[in-house]
Amino acid sequence: MINATSAGHADELPPLPRSLFAPGALAYDMTTARARPLSSRSARDAGAARATDGLGMLVEQAAESFFIWRGVRPDTAPVLAMLRAAA
Repeated sequence: MINATSAGHADELPPLPRSLFAPGALAYDMTTARARPLSSRSARDAGAARATDGLGMLVEQAAESFFIWRGVRPDTAPVLAMLRAAA
């Protein structure tokens, strides 16, 4: 399941059946809010094998833009770790 809606910003979930998050399912919430996105929490609670947010994608997009404009590819691992620790 990929959640690309803004529902999480209002602390809501899209109207999805819990069975969508069956064991072995992957949930990807593109929200990058400080709090772990609601759909990721719900997916884990319903048994999804893995649930993640969009912070990694945001950091990687910024790094790619930096590379295009500056010709330098930043190491994203420390940036992502710092952002996760600050959340």
